[in-house]
Amino acid sequence: MKSLIILSILVVLVNASYEKAQEFYDAKDYINAIKEAKASTDEYSNSKLHLVWAESEEALGHKKQAMSAYERVVMLDEKDSESRLKLVKIYSDSDRSELAKEMSEELSSYQLTPAQRSSLELLEGEEINLFKAKATLSMGHDSNINVSASSSSLDDYTGISGNIGELSTLFARFNGSASYINELQEKGGWYLRGDLKAYYQNNLDASYYNMLIVGAEAGVGYSGNGYTLYLPVGYDRVNYLKSNLLGQIRILPKVNITLNHDFILNINAKYAQRRYDGTQYKGMGDSSYGFGSGLYYLFDKNFAYANFLWESFSSTEATHFSYLDKQMFTVTLGVNYNVTNWLVSRIDYRYRNGSYDDKSDLVNPAITAKRADSYNQIEIKFSHYFSENYEIYISDRYIKNSSNYVPAEYTKNIAMFGISANY
Repeated sequence: MKSLIILSILVVLVNASYEKAQEFYDAKDYINAIKEAKASTDEYSNSKLHLVWAESEEALGHKKQAMSAYERVVMLDEKDSESRLKLVKIYSDSDRSELAKEMSEELSSYQLTPAQRSSLELLEGEEINLFKAKATLSMGHDSNINVSASSSSLDDYTGISGNIGELSTLFARFNGSASYINELQEKGGWYLRGDLKAYYQNNLDASYYNMLIVGAEAGVGYSGNGYTLYLPVGYDRVNYLKSNLLGQIRILPKVNITLNHDFILNINAKYAQRRYDGTQYKGMGDSSYGFGSGLYYLFDKNFAYANFLWESFSSTEATHFSYLDKQMFTVTLGVNYNVTNWLVSRIDYRYRNGSYDDKSDLVNPAITAKRADSYNQIEIKFSHYFSENYEIYISDRYIKNSSNYVPAEYTKNIAMFGISANY
């Protein structure tokens, strides 16, 4: 009898496998999935087996057993970020604050998307006193730095030959930002945040179009169970066209909601007002308001996103330039995908429709149609993370703006190579 029992156990062990455990899990037969996983001793080195085991224990509400199984997954596959996120939640839910803190610090050494990092901060529920910074140096070529229609189109439109069209140039660019978050309560609740940014582009053959932007933002927010609210107020200064061109104040309330471990929803609104300093630009002052939303989908180590933004602009000056009163609707779609463990790709498409209150032509008063623009942009980027905090990349961006107002029609291409440091 004893020999028969031993023989039956050996038969079970021989026939047990990860695939069978997965089949039981897919059929929501979690108990048999766990039994199959336990019996699959020949595949204990397979991280996928322990992942099925962990997910089955979690589905049955066995947190302690799920925690042990997820820990085995992480031991076998150090790059499994999703299992690490699961462990952070289990540790936090079971008051294992030190383990949660240790895991979140370990996660910072792995490549996570911005959406995953936001999810992590929401799931941690720990006291936050966090400083982040990023700096990027790049160089590239812009085929139309002055955003102009072609010289031939301008000649035909004005009836005067010799118009200057597109200007191309090489450029160097710096882009930097820093963020500080201080949570005011032990776990979740109210927090303060401050952000700084700086952008500078120097053009080799078109210094008139050099640009400097500096900005600061500060606000108060609230972090709840799976969501954050944030109300920041910001101010920007822009130096452009060899002048201290404008200042902008903005208010940007936003809500982030973690729908589940795959989807994050963003809802936002905006109000902004721009004032121009130079006498020749005084008539360009405007104010704007708008609202938008975005949905982010996380899969494996990748993510996809879809955003829209509607804005309404109006002049704030009694005597003002044309084409300031307008409505803009923008849609952005993109995918960030890990091609290999050393190469990350991103493709981003943006469409913007502009509807203007002014008629479409200033040179020919007989034309009374209102101006309408259609803006299309596509960008492809390839990145390589050659160490924990450093990235090198190449990118190419193509833009085409169509309009029934000839001077606003243009195309341009921006190719870049750069390096980023992210802490």
